[in-house]
Amino acid sequence: MPDSDTQNSPAHFVPLSSIMNQHAGRLLDYMQEHKARNVVITLQVKIDIAGKKKKPFFVAVGVTFDFETPEALIDEVQRQCPHDHDCLFAWVPAHLFGSEDFGIAIDEIGVGENLQNGLVGEVIEKAAVEQAVTALVAS
Repeated sequence: MPDSDTQNSPAHFVPLSSIMNQHAGRLLDYMQEHKARNVVITLQVKIDIAGKKKKPFFVAVGVTFDFETPEALIDEVQRQCPHDHDCLFAWVPAHLFGSEDFGIAIDEIGVGENLQNGLVGEVIEKAAVEQAVTALVAS
C-alpha cells in the first residue's frame, strides 16, 4: 500500500459506527476509500460492572503503518476522551505484522483484563481489523 502520497500520513480518527454503517464493518474499505494508512477506531460505550452502575468507556484502537510508537496517538486519544469516561487505548502496529515483534498492545486501566480485552476485541472484530491488516500488508 505504500506510495508517496500516503506514506507517513496522520491518523484518521473514525467512530466504529461510521465503519459499521458506511463501510459495512470493513476497515479495509474505509482505509482504501480515504487512502488512510493510519486509523484510530473509536467507540463510546457504557458497560454494567458487577454490582455498580453503568460505567462509560471511550475505547480507541489504533491501526497504523507509519507510527513506530503509539505516544502521539495516545495523546490525541486522551484529548478526545470525554472527561467522565475511562479511556482505553490499544495499538495494532500493522507494519510489524508477520514478524515476531507483532502484537496488540492494550493499556492497563484497572478494570480487569477480561473487560479490557473484550472491549478491544469487539472493536477489532466489528471493524474487521485483521482482514484489513492482512490485505494491506499483502498489497
